[in-house]
Amino acid sequence: MWRPIPWFRNMSFKRKLFVYSLVISLLPVILTGTVLAHMAAKAIQDEVNQNHQIILQEMQRQVDSFWAGLDKASIQLANHRALEQAVQLEPSSKYLDEMLELADTIQKQRSVSDFQYDVSVIFLKFGKVYSSKHGFIELNEFAYRNVIDRIPPHFRSEIVAPDTYPGQDELLYLRPVPIFSDMQGSGILVLHIQKDKLADFAAHVPLGGNRKLYVFDEKGVVLISRAPEEIGTRPALFTGGLPRYYTGEPAETDIGGEKYQLTVRQSDYTRWTHVAMTPMKELTRQADRIQVTTVGIVLLLAAFWVLIARFGSTRLYGPVQHLLQRLLPPSRENSHAGTGNEWRALDAYVTGMLQTNEQLRRQLNEQSPYLKETIVHQLLRGEMNSNEAERVRQTFGFQLRGSRYAVCLIDIDDYARFQQLYQDKDRSLIMFALRKMTEEVFEEWFSCASAIAMPGQMALIVGLEKGDAALETLLLTAQKFLDTSAKYFQFTITITCSHPVLTYRDINEAYREARDLLGYRLLYGPGKLLTPQQVVPAENQLASDIIKREKLIVTAVMQGKADEGAELLRKWVQDMPQFVRHFHAALGLFAHLIGELVLNMQELELAPYEVFGEDPYKRLYEMTTMNEVAEWLAGTVFPSIAERLELAHTGKQQRMAADVIRFIHSHFDTDLSLQQLADQLRISPSQLSRMFKEETGTNFIDYLIRFRMDKAKEWLAHTEMPIKDIAEKLSYTSVQNFTRVFKQYEQLPPGEYRKRFRGD
Repeated sequence: MWRPIPWFRNMSFKRKLFVYSLVISLLPVILTGTVLAHMAAKAIQDEVNQNHQIILQEMQRQVDSFWAGLDKASIQLANHRALEQAVQLEPSSKYLDEMLELADTIQKQRSVSDFQYDVSVIFLKFGKVYSSKHGFIELNEFAYRNVIDRIPPHFRSEIVAPDTYPGQDELLYLRPVPIFSDMQGSGILVLHIQKDKLADFAAHVPLGGNRKLYVFDEKGVVLISRAPEEIGTRPALFTGGLPRYYTGEPAETDIGGEKYQLTVRQSDYTRWTHVAMTPMKELTRQADRIQVTTVGIVLLLAAFWVLIARFGSTRLYGPVQHLLQRLLPPSRENSHAGTGNEWRALDAYVTGMLQTNEQLRRQLNEQSPYLKETIVHQLLRGEMNSNEAERVRQTFGFQLRGSRYAVCLIDIDDYARFQQLYQDKDRSLIMFALRKMTEEVFEEWFSCASAIAMPGQMALIVGLEKGDAALETLLLTAQKFLDTSAKYFQFTITITCSHPVLTYRDINEAYREARDLLGYRLLYGPGKLLTPQQVVPAENQLASDIIKREKLIVTAVMQGKADEGAELLRKWVQDMPQFVRHFHAALGLFAHLIGELVLNMQELELAPYEVFGEDPYKRLYEMTTMNEVAEWLAGTVFPSIAERLELAHTGKQQRMAADVIRFIHSHFDTDLSLQQLADQLRISPSQLSRMFKEETGTNFIDYLIRFRMDKAKEWLAHTEMPIKDIAEKLSYTSVQNFTRVFKQYEQLPPGEYRKRFRGD
């Protein structure tokens, strides 16, 4: 990790600001100058490389042209009728005409060629040689007899570089005569090119400056050079082989203490290698001038930016000094001035603010789900008007987009069986998964908010735009959710969707309509989507009478009127043969009645299992007559519900608040939450919070904090327990957080409280 040197660390912030400004100002100038110089040098180098390539291309073109002409001349001669006929005949006066025609043909070909060369024709059958330079001679007298002996029997062409063999100072090009024969030829055509002719050819290539130029054959032997003495040799520079220079990029080498840049190119026609060499000092002359110019410009800009940095650091320090005067007491401000700690003081102040904001944000985020669910419950109960909704939107960001609102209820069809299938913990996980799935499916199209209305039932408030298209999309989405849930869950659900309403206050009306639609589940069966548009047209008078009479029974029982409910039940059972044709259908009606009673008891926070037992439906289906069911309901269930309603009105809220207080006193040193208590007491968090505040006059979190602070004061006053341990025992995440809350309640920090209590 980088650590500033001591003199810089102790420097005042104003001077540090000057140094930083200077570095920030100069660094781009220096980097820019360096980059520009490098780019200029690279541009020059690219131009030189391009020139090398142009020279090599020109050299390659001329060499290829030279070689193509030589190749053309050899083919024309070797394929000429006069030569083919002559090599079959003995060179003598007997065939004088043929020999004269041979000499004339050779002389004509030499005269039209752009290059000067000598020609020899070897009569293999007769051991004779005709030379354009010496005339007819014996093969043994031929200067390159040893070269001829080394030629393979069936060859098409052969190039012999100068000095390949002793006494050979010419470039030799050999072809068989006749040229197109599968048999051993009768003669050999030899073209001779002298070294000085090759050097003259290289001298005519426009190189420029002190550049060197070489043409190598495939064996690395110099074929063409400006210096005749280098032709036919293998220069020491290339003893390692030419392929190492075939990278496509220029390479550097040293010759006699002078550095050269090499550029290599290979001909596709001859497979010969062309090498151009340029002295490095010719390349860097212009780049050096550019670098000197760049350094001068950088120095001028550096001087200018020193002045700018001095002026800028002075102006930038003004706001810092103003903040120090506003945020710190005069004594602390003077103690930090000139010591380099001004920024540390500001940083400490801002860090404290950020930590406080983060703690508040974290607390708000922790309570956000409960707040949102509480808001949804208030909307469903009709406890929030438009003004309160606007305040909630501004404070907590809760807003449903749309000009209308509909309420959808997602209800588990057979909740008793659901309780049998899953344990308490598993039921919570299943409901959580069902809720997440609901939000994912509906939030893809709508702005919505959900809450657990009661065990096994979830309410969803959906924001809709104007028009029938939005409502149709809602119903399609609900049907899609039904189909998806059937794939993943072992139980069925029913969804009801209300008519859209216009204001937040009307959401309670929509909620009641959605609840009423659940009553039609008896007629339409489980796992269906029920809407007012679907139910009302299909409802006949008989079905309507069943639902209405069942509602009257439920209403009477839940009002504590057990006798009235029993009388209505008796008449309902008496008229039931008009509704159904067999006993199983009647049991379905009774099951639906029991379900409605269970739902209403759960809404009133009564325990249904205390009245019906663990499985009321099992007991129902064990009965064999409708009268037996009616006697059980009227004689046992209805009075038991009425009794519990009476007890609930008188003491349930007080008992619930007492249970919460006892739980807080015994678990204050744990990570206690309202949700944890609500789960244990089988009640929603919002209902528990409302009941606790009505009984104690304070909300749950304030009571918990107040009790913890009382415990903290007790430990501070009567024990030697460190403040850090006290914070940990009270489940605070840090000492700073505990100290802040303690000071908020007691108006002084914990350490100061301990000193004052003990009189220190």
